[in-house]
Amino acid sequence: MNVRLIATHLPRRVLALTVLAALVMSCAPRDNRVITGSTMGTYFRVETVCDQSLDEATITQELERMTLVFSTYRDDSEISKVNQDRSAEWVSVSADFVTVTSHARRIFVASQGGFDPSVGSFVERWGFGSTTPESVPSSDEIYDIRMQTGFNHIEVREIPSAVKKNLVDMRIDYSGIAKGYAVDQLAELTSRLECENYLVDIGGEVRVNGTNVSGNPWRVGIENPQDPEQVLGYLELSSGAVATSGTYRNMMSIDGEPLSHLIDPISGRPVDHEVILASVYTEEATTADAWATALAVKGIEASMELIDRWRLSALLVERTSTGEFVLYRFGVFETAFEVL
Repeated sequence: MNVRLIATHLPRRVLALTVLAALVMSCAPRDNRVITGSTMGTYFRVETVCDQSLDEATITQELERMTLVFSTYRDDSEISKVNQDRSAEWVSVSADFVTVTSHARRIFVASQGGFDPSVGSFVERWGFGSTTPESVPSSDEIYDIRMQTGFNHIEVREIPSAVKKNLVDMRIDYSGIAKGYAVDQLAELTSRLECENYLVDIGGEVRVNGTNVSGNPWRVGIENPQDPEQVLGYLELSSGAVATSGTYRNMMSIDGEPLSHLIDPISGRPVDHEVILASVYTEEATTADAWATALAVKGIEASMELIDRWRLSALLVERTSTGEFVLYRFGVFETAFEVL
């Protein structure tokens, strides 16, 4: 693959193919334990190189517990209970819900609203939830829904654990953070078994620790969506998490118009700008997941400002007006991301 470096005042960038979901790359034949399955509308993979590790029943039970907290597709979930409540009073929730809500509020503020889980009504109205609309929302509908969004309008109480919506029609959608949180929960359960060598992957949100079966750092790569059999490159990691978000993933069409599943909380419309991929490395997957969503929503200039302000390790892919794909690397991605 030909790579051309472009000099800028920012960390270097290289021309590359479009890339998106994190992909775990095997380095050698494996004889360690690998458990796979389905959850949260996607796949999961837990790989361990330990004497003791999580069994399939424990993994499935934990992921079902997470689904009962965060799934908007289940009427009996905690998030559905919160969304259905219109009392403007405290609603009892689990400690997991409070933890994710508190974390989401921090990223909401830090990202200047790029990550905003209060866009649930927009997600439904544009057809990325449980309903399929026949047309796009009108400007008046968008305005009305915007009046019921803004994650600064939710309050959190730790003891006893509860949340309160000050905008009663607000609908929360944690799809941009829940998979990362579930990854962290499985990673922590694995660590409690004194298993130090593991990889947890839910739908491309990945957290690793230690080494693989060959005794080498785990390889976490970035998939080329134009050819899923190929990868652009990879990070070699002994610890940490990588999460990726993008504007062409989970596309749909209304009146012949292709629409991204990511919603811009400011415009109330699906994101349509030059950033088609954002991947973030942090120590744990909850933060990486939320920041990847925020950067994919914000656009190239705003994302670069946030990356610089918060010293984020990130990878961005821009599709220019001429059809070129430009890959920007920051932090760990600049120093340790190997392009194939």
